[in-house]
Amino acid sequence: MIVNPIIPIWLMSIICVFLLVLKRKGIFPYIRQMILILLLFVINLRIMVPDGEVTVKTQKMSTKVLFVVDSTISMVAKDDGEHERLEKVREDCSYILTELDGAKFAVISFNNEAHYLSPFTNNSEYAQGVIDAIYPMSSLYAKGSSMNVWKEMTIDILKTAKEDATGDVVLFFISDGEITNNEKLESFSELSQYVDGGAVLGYGTSQGGQMEMTSFYSDEPEVIEDRSSYPYKPAVSKIDESNLRQIAKDVGVDYIHMTKASDLDGVLANIKENASTEDTDKSIEGHKDIYYVFVIPLLLLLLFEIYDTRKRV
Repeated sequence: MIVNPIIPIWLMSIICVFLLVLKRKGIFPYIRQMILILLLFVINLRIMVPDGEVTVKTQKMSTKVLFVVDSTISMVAKDDGEHERLEKVREDCSYILTELDGAKFAVISFNNEAHYLSPFTNNSEYAQGVIDAIYPMSSLYAKGSSMNVWKEMTIDILKTAKEDATGDVVLFFISDGEITNNEKLESFSELSQYVDGGAVLGYGTSQGGQMEMTSFYSDEPEVIEDRSSYPYKPAVSKIDESNLRQIAKDVGVDYIHMTKASDLDGVLANIKENASTEDTDKSIEGHKDIYYVFVIPLLLLLLFEIYDTRKRV
């Protein structure tokens, strides 16, 4: 059984409570009032029950898509003072997954080292769950941001994907481009031979934002401090577009400073245009609405209320 509310449950709950407060005179009229409100609440839930298997058409793409996501502390910077960069990353990745549904997706994250979080899979919901779970490690263990640590693992995965795939191999590199461990940015030209499309996606602003993470000691949020000089001040992370543009140039893909998901439309259109597709049948569990079961007693009660009211008049 699943529910698919017409009006958000929280809003419908407020409406029902308000209607209950408008208590009618007499015990039986009030009981009927409560039943009406309950029926309204249940109908709004739009309860759906299993109804056997349904065959639907699905489309498989020959494309393999690799996400490489920066999970260093700077990715929780709040450039607008409210939302972490990773929040926007999750939204944009969801957009990519939806637009390229049917492709195979894999996920790498990197901080002190690279982590292969998910091998290539057609399950876009699983890939989204993996991306949603990406979050920086504690500042106690972080060693500064590096733009090089993901390179070798990514080359290995792209190379294997290119050898195995009959279609294109696509890379989305996602970061603010900031380097804080004093490393020099390496060349990423070696990746270009294994990449057919994609983009480098940049997050953050030139003004930057402060970062908060849960304290290791108190489980309370604390502002990350810049300890390069005393007295300590809140650290500010800024996007480094020169690094991101250089990576994009080396790999041979576009660089996009992300402001909204639709910024990706041009890149995604090219990927879909070059992809070969195959229609397949997929059996899924079907559901049917049963709201009408509750509508009938609701209408009968309303008719009775009209009759009762006219009778009293």
